[in-house]
Amino acid sequence: MVFTARDGETVNKLKAIYEKSKTAYASSVSIYEVFRQTLEHEDMQVAEIRARIIMKEFTIVDMDADIAGEGARISHRLRIPMADSLIMATSKRLHVPCVTDDPISRRSNVFGYRT
Repeated sequence: MVFTARDGETVNKLKAIYEKSKTAYASSVSIYEVFRQTLEHEDMQVAEIRARIIMKEFTIVDMDADIAGEGARISHRLRIPMADSLIMATSKRLHVPCVTDDPISRRSNVFGYRT
């Protein structure tokens, strides 16, 4: 399992939620975000390992035109970055909570986001 949070309490909460889920989904944009954030603090090898873990442990949902449009609406309404809004739009499309350690997504408090 891959989490970018640095504090143990958040990581433990996320692990518990993940372990209870029947199907774990991840937006393909999540792979980009984890890769990008990992490169800010670690190296390419660690980023590639984390991306492979996500692809192995999650059902990856690719972005399409509907998700892109909803992501743009969310980004405009909440004034959040594109990647975060696309991940939220994917969650909304699937009718599943967005479980995240991302502070922007947690602050938005819509669509059942939680840590």
